Amino acid sequence: MILILLSSQSGFSQSETEDEKDSEKEKKESTKWGNLPYFMDDIKLVAGLNRGGVFWSDEFRNLSYGSGYQLGLEGFLPMGKISFFHYGMHYSARTFNHLNQVDFRTNHLDFPIFASFGLPEFTSIDFRFLLGTQLSARIGGRQIGTYSSLGNDQFLFDVNEFKSLDGGMFFGLSGEQKDFYFRVRSYIGVNNLDRRDLGSLNAFYIDFGYFLFRRYRQ
Repeated sequence: MILILLSSQSGFSQSETEDEKDSEKEKKESTKWGNLPYFMDDIKLVAGLNRGGVFWSDEFRNLSYGSGYQLGLEGFLPMGKISFFHYGMHYSARTFNHLNQVDFRTNHLDFPIFASFGLPEFTSIDFRFLLGTQLSARIGGRQIGTYSSLGNDQFLFDVNEFKSLDGGMFFGLSGEQKDFYFRVRSYIGVNNLDRRDLGSLNAFYIDFGYFLFRRYRQ
């Protein structure tokens, strides 16, 4: 009987020791993540869809919008009570159609830099107005489809004539709730897309975001 009691007590003691170790491990892990720099609280993963096109082009009657997407990381820093400075990097694909025959898809590295201003009437969802700029480096492009049955004087877009750098302004609205973020925005480029045409890229975006580290803050 004594041996059974001692064995049972030893088992309980070992179980308690293991529980304490697990608890200590969880505490250390929580402390490690909880001590991240504060600016990382506002680092978020962003993904979304866009509708892209070309404006101010001599071919405006023959152009239509196409669908694309974007994926990237963003962060922001407070500048005041209701104002914030945002920065980020995205990979994006934007598409437009010419003559209902050919789609052109351009791939970019985008670098948005903008300010946001809180709207006090909607503090429950952290509603903000956005205004800023976006710099883009074109890293690829392709033509989907072929031209057919065209006159000799018809202008044809050519991906080999597309410029590598672009920049422009954008504006929009955003909201956030806990770890989640939502944004709608419009982008207007200022650099000609094709060297032989006046048109510049523009796009309408819907973005969804998730703050990666906020839930670890104690």
